[in-house]
Amino acid sequence: MSNQNLNGGNQPSAKKNVFRALFYCGIIAGITFFAFSPTLRNGFTNWDDEGYVVENPDIKGCTLHHAGKVFSSIYVGNYQPLTMLSYMGEFRFFQLNPVVYHCTNLLLHIVNCLLVFALMYGLSGKQSTGLLVALLFAVHPLRVESVAWIAERKDVLSAFFYFLSLLLYLSYLKKKGRKYYGFCLLSLALSLLSKPLAVSQPFVLLLIDYLNNRTIDKKNLLEKVPFFAIAALFAGITILTQKGPGPIPEYSSLSPITRVCAPFYGMVFYVVKSIIPLHLSAFYPFPARLDESMNMMLLASFFLAVGAAAAIYYHRGRSRKLVFGSLFFLITALPMLQIVRVGDAIVAERYTYIPMLGVYYIFAELYGYLLGGKLLDGKAIQGLLSAGVGMSLIIFTCMTHQRCGVWKDSLKLWGDVINKFPCAVAYTHRGLAYSVAHDNDRAIQDYARAITLDSTYAPAYNDLGVAYKDKGDFDRAIEEYTQAIRFYPRYARAYGNRGIAYKDKGDIVRAIEDYSRAIALNPGFAAAYNNRGVAYNGRGDHDRAIKDLTQAIMINPEYAMAYYNRGLAYKAKADNGRARADFSKACDRGLDIACKLLLHST
Repeated sequence: MSNQNLNGGNQPSAKKNVFRALFYCGIIAGITFFAFSPTLRNGFTNWDDEGYVVENPDIKGCTLHHAGKVFSSIYVGNYQPLTMLSYMGEFRFFQLNPVVYHCTNLLLHIVNCLLVFALMYGLSGKQSTGLLVALLFAVHPLRVESVAWIAERKDVLSAFFYFLSLLLYLSYLKKKGRKYYGFCLLSLALSLLSKPLAVSQPFVLLLIDYLNNRTIDKKNLLEKVPFFAIAALFAGITILTQKGPGPIPEYSSLSPITRVCAPFYGMVFYVVKSIIPLHLSAFYPFPARLDESMNMMLLASFFLAVGAAAAIYYHRGRSRKLVFGSLFFLITALPMLQIVRVGDAIVAERYTYIPMLGVYYIFAELYGYLLGGKLLDGKAIQGLLSAGVGMSLIIFTCMTHQRCGVWKDSLKLWGDVINKFPCAVAYTHRGLAYSVAHDNDRAIQDYARAITLDSTYAPAYNDLGVAYKDKGDFDRAIEEYTQAIRFYPRYARAYGNRGIAYKDKGDIVRAIEDYSRAIALNPGFAAAYNNRGVAYNGRGDHDRAIKDLTQAIMINPEYAMAYYNRGLAYKAKADNGRARADFSKACDRGLDIACKLLLHST
């Protein structure tokens, strides 16, 4: 009888918890959608969106061949086949409608916020803690880069599987069901296939064990072996692929103080920006030279980080929650802290997507502790604390809503970066945006400014050459391409572009030499094969032309110009049947000149 009363008495409470949780989920989803809704009016940018989506032939077909290509290829220096498959699905049904790609990013972020709520509720046992962490995670301006940038789909997709794996692990601990263990392992694999930097997950599982007072013994460690094995495999892939597709300054060129302090600077930077998210930028360049202020910041970061670590270690016996949150932040941020230099940015806001959960968790637990009246006595003081937290969330939401507009297009994005960090990368990308808008004069000004800021930045010389070539100044274009090659001898695109300039000058021999160098450096360079095929065809070497153009089509089956040019080569050989077939394929891919030629061909 007493058991029946006990169970019956728990039912209203359980229902109340469920309804409250659903109510909280509605609040989280609604506020998140409002904060990021401006992204739905944004387009593509020229920062990796082309390499992943706009100019990527591998996502523009939905076949087993295309899927296999995605799983065997590196894109913009990253191995992320699951992310590429998501782009493929969108392109299959919506082509290049940017609204769809932004909508997917936003929906994934909203789902991630709900997973964070469930995860933090599971870890703390308090829905209020889960709500506060989820809201901070949802609307903080540091999230904008991961959500508003189409090319950063890998962040939100990888985090979805990452958070899901942690939730499944909690279920495994509570219910001891092996199926939860298996699904947790599968979720880790899917997270790593979306973005390899999810390698921190096995360590976080150990942290969850620590928070739950689970003994870390031999049996526990053996349980994690499959997780560490998968993570190690993808860590190796990341090291091999993150050399990047373009010229990046060597890490050894940095001063010793920069190399030692850069990781500590990153840690402090992320924590400070989580509290005061001002002066945000899509790009934070590595300091080429250390002035006195930067020297002080690097040194201060080192001592602040070491001091914070010492304080946490000293209080480790008093609060597992403090240790858990701190180590969660450190472990998940570690792969992105530039211990080994990757890219030419010292920090990046997208790197905070998962790590900042540790900081938010500490804050939420501290907030709950203070509201409990153990340190702050008096309803008025507690009310002021709650009002301050609520006001901060409102401010963060408004800042995020406003910052989403910065990602509207390339001109606005790089203009914002230039206002904060005028650097060669930003001026070069804005120059590209002007070039696309057919404003070559402004483009040339930006490329020249980039070269002034960094006289060794090869992409600026290459893009300056393109601008001069478009103006018909082939000699100046060749000079700029040559400079780009001088500073980056493995610059396949610069060789390919210089070949085009030589061809336009009528120097076919040098053009073919440069196309051949470009192909040797990048065997997947479809445009170089196409251009060399055109050059061979112009010399009457139709067989070589057909061979090169066929290779270009194998690399990019949607390459309309390659079909058209191969059709011309077949036509020159009087193979009218194959010529018509190629003109028809070019026509099907939207090349009007091929359609006209097809109509008048025999």
